Amino acid sequence: MPRTLSKYTIREWFRLRPLVDRKNHARYQVREQIALAKHASPMRFPHLRSQNVLITISFNDPQVIEWQIKMIARNVSGAIQVVADNSTNLAARDAIRDICSAAGVAFAAVPANPWTRREQDGGKSHGYALNWAWRNVVLANRPSMAGFLDHDIFPTATTNPFRMLDRAAVAGLVRKAPDERWYLWPGFAFFNLGRLPTDRLNFGRDWLDGFDTGGLNWHCLYRALGNEDLCAADYERTAVAADVAMDEALFERIDGWLHESRFTTDIDMAPARRQQLLELKRRSILHTLMALPA
Repeated sequence: MPRTLSKYTIREWFRLRPLVDRKNHARYQVREQIALAKHASPMRFPHLRSQNVLITISFNDPQVIEWQIKMIARNVSGAIQVVADNSTNLAARDAIRDICSAAGVAFAAVPANPWTRREQDGGKSHGYALNWAWRNVVLANRPSMAGFLDHDIFPTATTNPFRMLDRAAVAGLVRKAPDERWYLWPGFAFFNLGRLPTDRLNFGRDWLDGFDTGGLNWHCLYRALGNEDLCAADYERTAVAADVAMDEALFERIDGWLHESRFTTDIDMAPARRQQLLELKRRSILHTLMALPA
């Protein structure tokens, strides 16, 4: 949602910024809702009902999905994984589907969306995939609890992320604004469906008011919750290498899960340098995962 009217400066009012922001937001939401309605296709996974479900949004990277499936099978008990694939590369989608089939993991292909043409719109595309999966996987199958994961986050030790929902309605990595608004980063976000005051969620970007993907849920859900309804995950940033500054590249530790965090390496960085850092991060992640005890 655009900022409240009181947050705009006099200069912005003279430039009609409040009206422009509202037009842009309305256009974004209309395109999103039309695409979601057009591609509504509830997935029937009867084994998900009343269970704890982890839903990974995958994107063009079979390697991380293969590793994540292995690590979840090894370290997370009592949860069922589903992969909702948002890949734009058909070869990658086929490879991810094959990996899921071999591992016995449910696979759902997210239909094409309006935001796939530019890498800069990746957050909108991710939000669309989350909204599609919420409607067509979660609400269509009614698990007891559901969590969303980025495809490059890995449980490196035995864990149960749903324990955070023992006394809470929502849990995960919290992103905050200075004015006390907050939202859950949807790469590590968990929901107890029996405790939600609404299931009409919107994981879209709220960039006009300073929030990224998942931020629109402040208006749909989070502002109606009390402190007792939220369990915030532990969080720390770690260096990729001693000679790499963390404003260039970093890893994240979220409730003990290791996040490769590809998009903390700025997409506007010089392409050669960004590619070098991404390759360094991938080598380091794989070395860490392969070194873990079986």
